[in-house]
Amino acid sequence: MPLTAPARPSGATGRLRGTTARLAALAGPMMLAIAVQSVANLALHAALGRTLPAADYGALGSVLAAMTLVAVPLTALQTAAARLVAGTGLTGQTGRSSLVRSIRLLAPAAALLLVLAQPISDFLHLGSWWDAALLAPTLLISGLLATTRGLLLGTGRSRTVAGTYMVSTAIRLGLGVALAVPLGVTGALLGTVLGELAALLLATRQIWPPAVGATQGLALGDVARTTAVVTGLFAFTTVDLFMARHHLPGAASGAYVAAATIGKTILALPAAAMSVAYPRLVASWAAHTGRSPALRSALIVVGVPAIAGAFVVAAAPGAILSALYGSAFPGGTEVLVRALALVAGTSAFVSVLAHAAMARSSRAALLPWAGAGLQVAAISTWHSTATDIVLASGASLLVTLALLSVSESRRWRGPQST
Repeated sequence: MPLTAPARPSGATGRLRGTTARLAALAGPMMLAIAVQSVANLALHAALGRTLPAADYGALGSVLAAMTLVAVPLTALQTAAARLVAGTGLTGQTGRSSLVRSIRLLAPAAALLLVLAQPISDFLHLGSWWDAALLAPTLLISGLLATTRGLLLGTGRSRTVAGTYMVSTAIRLGLGVALAVPLGVTGALLGTVLGELAALLLATRQIWPPAVGATQGLALGDVARTTAVVTGLFAFTTVDLFMARHHLPGAASGAYVAAATIGKTILALPAAAMSVAYPRLVASWAAHTGRSPALRSALIVVGVPAIAGAFVVAAAPGAILSALYGSAFPGGTEVLVRALALVAGTSAFVSVLAHAAMARSSRAALLPWAGAGLQVAAISTWHSTATDIVLASGASLLVTLALLSVSESRRWRGPQST
């Protein structure tokens, strides 16, 4: 019987595999760095919880939460910077101009935070004005760091960006604990700020080559559009938590918030992969080639870790709850964890499709805002139990995902690379 050679993959399949493999190779270092950062953050909180008095640790937690909230809009700077250089390259002039424009955008907000430091300190019952005042340099440093990371990611230098996360994490963990002993909350916060500053210095060195080529810089309009999309995605994935807190009684709302927090941690690794995939989508759309493989590879590289994480959490919700919170929550919370983990994992595909729409400068990228509004309307109508809220949130997710899928699948069927 004659032997036959194994069938070779078709051209389209081969292109998809190649595009996916290249994207996965770029995303790998970022996902590893984010995983290390997440573990280190847990270790830092565990160490500080044992080092500081309970009241001081509560104050520290509130300021760290405020720092996280302040940093959310800064993701838009990173995304806009990545878009700026995707497919066109990075020059010294582009890097310098982008940093200058970022400073102009950030300085007024940082100054406002400095002015409001005393009211913030009073509201959060902090022991020192300095603890609240540190929000101002955090905003400025983190914003500049987001810009430099975006410029590097836009040119495929994910290993360098991953290195900045590792440096920031190491310094934050080491200095945060060391300075907390003599300085308390202020010392722990200084460790966080110094970690970000060290990462900024490392990243800035990489985007400051001799000036070559035409001057480019971040456009205010592009930053504004990107901010609108990024904030819409944030609202889409978090509005159910606030609605649950508003409508459910104390114990039930606490259980929902705990379950939602576990579910949303799944999105850390997909977000790292998305930061690498987005510049590839921008470059592919601008080049008019390989559009379909670029979108499909992004869906695979971002979506697979999200779904895998969701299934891991869904397989052992009780063990995860016990490890993080003990036995403080009522029966049935495990079901919430399982459901919200699957919702969070699926929402990663919404993020990919919204970024794909943003890559082609389409208003469809704002559809997550409509999804957030749909959640508010649905949960306002059905909120008797946590299950009602989960179902309303899940239904809104499916509607938003369907709308984006129809929009982007049609648009990204374009000329393919040969």
